[in-house]
Amino acid sequence: MPLSRWNPSDALARIEAEVGDAAAHAHSASVSTATEGDDLVITVSGVDPSDVDVQVSGGRLTIKGGGGTSTSEHRSEGGATFTSSSSSSSSFSRSFSLPDGVTESDVSTTPSADGVTVRIHNAA
Repeated sequence: MPLSRWNPSDALARIEAEVGDAAAHAHSASVSTATEGDDLVITVSGVDPSDVDVQVSGGRLTIKGGGGTSTSEHRSEGGATFTSSSSSSSSFSRSFSLPDGVTESDVSTTPSADGVTVRIHNAA
């Protein structure tokens, strides 16, 4: 078995890449649709409501969102100071065709603890 010299920079780069890949997949918005009477209801969960933008234009409803987190840690050990930081971000966009006759005034948005609910009134 051949011996290879351990390179801490290569090891750190590999770990950072693996953590970055995991963080990129850790956050995702969930979008579900339902009907309540004549209303269409779209629920977006897993996002901060302040990071969600709802637009009605050209017969389409578009819901966009994003967010991210960052952390930083400092510690001293044996006279040396170590700093580590990480951040992640994500975004999503979903578009829906609106039924004929639905206008911007027929669409309402309600924030919740886990996301937003978009209601298209009298869409039948």
